[in-house]
Amino acid sequence: MARKKYGKQIGKAFAAIALLTVTVIGLSYGSLLRGMDQAAQDYGRGDVEAALIQYESIEGRLRSLGALRMIPDSDRGNLILNQARLLYALGRYDDAQLAMDRETEIAGITNNDCRFLLLNGDIAFRRAVRNYRDSSEPDTGLLDDALRTAETYLRDSLRLCPDDWDAKYNFEFMRLNRARPAQVPLLMLGGDNQDPPPTTLPAELSP
Repeated sequence: MARKKYGKQIGKAFAAIALLTVTVIGLSYGSLLRGMDQAAQDYGRGDVEAALIQYESIEGRLRSLGALRMIPDSDRGNLILNQARLLYALGRYDDAQLAMDRETEIAGITNNDCRFLLLNGDIAFRRAVRNYRDSSEPDTGLLDDALRTAETYLRDSLRLCPDDWDAKYNFEFMRLNRARPAQVPLLMLGGDNQDPPPTTLPAELSP
């Protein structure tokens, strides 16, 4: 009889813990959505750094709760994608790629969202050009391999979203770069060898 009563107490304790966990995650999820709205507002005001800090803070809180894998895939994807977009806009290409890789690690599969593939292509191109120009012994073979990788990402993005004008433009741009004679300088996205800031956040995160 005592054993049965003890078992019920243990069951109630686990139920209470489960309820508390669900409540905490629920509150954190609501905070996540509000934080995303705030980040979009910061970006709308032109404060890229503040928007990035907001996204990183949200991800950090979710990780501390072990809840990053529990939220809907679409929200987690938007969270990480926008971090990567802002890092890209700030010229932090390696950090942008690390953010993209985190989503692949969490999902356990290669992300086939055309938005991710487009940004992967753009990041691959920027990193390739930077590494080539910064190298004391530039290797055209490595550059061509990296450009081919960027072109593949962009082709896959265009295949999934054939009406995406950014993907169309960047894919043709990459083909022109790969077809150029060796003595012709690389073309650059945005002109003047500068990274253009992202024009908009995805519609689902706009204020």
